[in-house]
Amino acid sequence: MAMRTLFATILLLAIASASCRETGDVQVTSIDFRGVSAVKADELKAVLATRESGFLPWSRKRFFDRPEFDRDVQRLEAYYADRGYPKAKVVNVDVKLNDAKDKVAITVEIAEGEPIVIESVAFDGFDPVPTDHLERLRDRLPISPGKPRDQRFILASHDVSVAELRDHGFPYGSVRMLERPGSSDMRVQIIVAAELGPEAVFGPISVEGDVSVDEDVVRRELAFKEGDLYQLSRITETQRRLYGLELFQFVNVAPRLPEDRSTQIPIIVTVTEGKHRRLQLAAGYGSEEKVRGRITWRHVNFFGGARTGEVEAKASSLEQGVRGSFLEPFLLQRGLSLRLSGSTWWADEPVYEHRSSGGQVTLAKDLSRARVGNEPGVRNTLSASFIQEYEDYAVAPSVLEDPTFRDELIALGLNPITGRGTGTVTAVEVGFERNTAEQPLDPRQGYVVSGHVQKAGQWLRGTFEFTELYGEVRGYVPIGSRFVWANRMGSATLAGPSAALIPFYKRYFVGGSSSVRGWGRYQVSPLTPAGEPFGGRTMLEVSTEARFGIRGKLGGVLFVDGGNAWEGPFEARFGELRWAAGPGFRYDTPIGPVRVDIGIQLNPIDGLLLEGNPEKRKWRVHFSIGQAF
Repeated sequence: MAMRTLFATILLLAIASASCRETGDVQVTSIDFRGVSAVKADELKAVLATRESGFLPWSRKRFFDRPEFDRDVQRLEAYYADRGYPKAKVVNVDVKLNDAKDKVAITVEIAEGEPIVIESVAFDGFDPVPTDHLERLRDRLPISPGKPRDQRFILASHDVSVAELRDHGFPYGSVRMLERPGSSDMRVQIIVAAELGPEAVFGPISVEGDVSVDEDVVRRELAFKEGDLYQLSRITETQRRLYGLELFQFVNVAPRLPEDRSTQIPIIVTVTEGKHRRLQLAAGYGSEEKVRGRITWRHVNFFGGARTGEVEAKASSLEQGVRGSFLEPFLLQRGLSLRLSGSTWWADEPVYEHRSSGGQVTLAKDLSRARVGNEPGVRNTLSASFIQEYEDYAVAPSVLEDPTFRDELIALGLNPITGRGTGTVTAVEVGFERNTAEQPLDPRQGYVVSGHVQKAGQWLRGTFEFTELYGEVRGYVPIGSRFVWANRMGSATLAGPSAALIPFYKRYFVGGSSSVRGWGRYQVSPLTPAGEPFGGRTMLEVSTEARFGIRGKLGGVLFVDGGNAWEGPFEARFGELRWAAGPGFRYDTPIGPVRVDIGIQLNPIDGLLLEGNPEKRKWRVHFSIGQAF
């Protein structure tokens, strides 16, 4: 009480000296903390009713209220107690007014004290749960020996433990988080005590709310059937599957636990249908595409059965065209889909122009694993495609101006006068992806492993004959609540009996907004004798970047990129990579983070020409939507 009286007296004198009324005359410019190590300052600021004014001219202004700040002191101490620091106290408040007496900067000093530490965590009553599952549960619990007794983590551990019981056939299961004294006054033992109740199975399943969508469409997405052992994860997986159809704006798969604790649990699946026909207009700007526009028409219940039809038209300085597709999501069995697609597309890349018309047929098998408890879900997809396309392409005019490169053009199957090549690609492609990362535009944890093999020619006929191998690995590691360490490595190669049987547009170039960011698009590759990028048959890219929050929706990035392309197949050499590094900024929006990256070349390419002109810039600025990878 003496300390609080001292604090109130100091604060009252400071405010009185400013002739400040409690109605809000003095603007709060900043709130800082001293002596804080166990809790982040941002967390403490979120507890306070007193807030900082925004630093931008149009930001909201916040004003000081003395009685409310006195209550804030109590909130801070209560917050610390919940985090496991019952002895934490606010020991001093430094109030600094500006000369005009209309703005104040506040510094709060806190003595955190010694925390109450969890000495051990034990389970009681979890005998039906398999040993390996119980060990995984122990690893997933937010609480663990050696950590402070944080009430948030204790409540979260309770919920995770209850979910584990309900995922092993015990829908009536409950858990009590018991505390026992430890080896000292500042240590406690936590007992996770389970009350199982009767083991149960899924009972009758009813579907409500379906109007134009057949009930069979809903039922085929169920991850369980009547009579199966009751598992909460199967209910969650069913909701994920139904939302994935894009037919419904609301889905609820709810058990109805009988009052008599019956061993058969009825399930009610309630859906609310969304709009099945959707027209989307989009426009934007990027450092590579410049102004772009897109029109998409999509029908997610085309001819019923959750089949999808889509037509897209796009135009930008980089590419233009129209493509359409039809998806049959249920081909004989759940998880096996058939996609038919066709397009006519034009691309104007810095090094070549390319027109393509044709289509492909793709069979895909979803081998995903459902999320269990706090464990991430795993999405595995295996696909096989047949591709038939007519290609028409030509290299940039500046390449034709180099007479010493004429023989090379002929060897690549290009007309040495026009730089043009044409032909038909008939190919099969097998691909695989394993994805544990969520939030595709801004992933924060997990990994993605993907790759494909494409084979053209030989018994498939067609003009060209080649084999393409491609693989990529991405990983995202959260570090605390504000940092993400993101990494990527990708490589590809083109093999074939001769370079003339590989269409030029398949050759590899690196550089650009999502590649080696110190260069522009397609600027890193083998060069012609004159110095023009001309692509290669092997490519390797690596990237690492630290992503972190700055303030509010504004974030930052520090990145290092490396990459190159080589003339022959299987020729990647790590020591010959071109490197770039730099900072970037992100601003979070509903459609993904707006991205600005500044890439600086660490080992520039001597003699590089772009459209016949020497390239002297050693840096690039890139604008886009979404993370670089």
